[in-house]
Amino acid sequence: MRDVAHAANVSVSTVSKALRNDPTIPEGRCRSIRETAERLGYRPHPMVAALMAQMHHHRRRSDPHHLAWLDFWAGAKRKRETLSIDHILNGARIRAGELGYGLEVYQSGADGESLERLKRTLTARGQWGVIVPPVPESAARLSLDLSGLSAVTIGTSLHEPKMHRVSPNHYQGAVWAFQRVLEMGYMRPGLVMSHEMNERVDGRWLGAFMACQQRLSEQNRAAPLLVEPDDRKALGRWWKQERPDVVLMAEVLDWPPSARPKIAWLMLNGQPQALGGMDYQLEKLGGVAVEVVVAQIHRNERGTPPVPQTVLIDGVWSEPVDRSA
Repeated sequence: MRDVAHAANVSVSTVSKALRNDPTIPEGRCRSIRETAERLGYRPHPMVAALMAQMHHHRRRSDPHHLAWLDFWAGAKRKRETLSIDHILNGARIRAGELGYGLEVYQSGADGESLERLKRTLTARGQWGVIVPPVPESAARLSLDLSGLSAVTIGTSLHEPKMHRVSPNHYQGAVWAFQRVLEMGYMRPGLVMSHEMNERVDGRWLGAFMACQQRLSEQNRAAPLLVEPDDRKALGRWWKQERPDVVLMAEVLDWPPSARPKIAWLMLNGQPQALGGMDYQLEKLGGVAVEVVVAQIHRNERGTPPVPQTVLIDGVWSEPVDRSA
């Protein structure tokens, strides 16, 4: 650092701050110092860098002491996601406490005025570490300005703004669930989900199911169904036409009395276990989201990342509590 400071005609402390993207150093100065360091071949020692990050974390008053959890659910629709989000939030609270942070929940609207007000509140309170849990469809594209914020989202439901993401590995989960029902002796699995659910997971469950079907004979390939949750007629027609011996699902649907499917869940989420289902370790999901945003805080990384990264959490199969169910 002394060599870089001498070449750039600045102090060693300025070099240290510039290499950590400290916001107290002007952007142009930071860029010039980093270019000088690159030209001189400067590389930090990884163990020293980790130690200094911890020291700076305890010393810098600008670091947030609380992380912000942005909740965009409101009204009756909130009930559909309450259980899963509460588990994720609990995991986030535990991990935040272990890392020395509190976690404060903000409930906000998705309109521009509400988001501007939210941004001012976060800035005023020095809470620029932000976690966005799964959002309703109405909040899939937010006009939230990320400048000055370190953010991560959980799941695949938020499409804008772009930020780092921690998500269940939906594709892996569907492949595993498909394999498990075959091991149970079922030969003609079907898949049913709502259009909204398919969009929320970016078609990953559907894609995995169709890929797995290629291992089956043609007579055992039941066509998947995307449907409205309360469209009993469509569900009844599909049941009569496709005749699956087991159905992979991720949500409760309004089946007609004539259909009595045996169900394996693509995501348990507190559903009656029936044949079993995928457990995505939701508390772990929240904990990893905290780790991702805290790592950004330590590196002074704020705003929209140039290359958003996704951390995938594999699910594990959960057997039913009562096999006779």
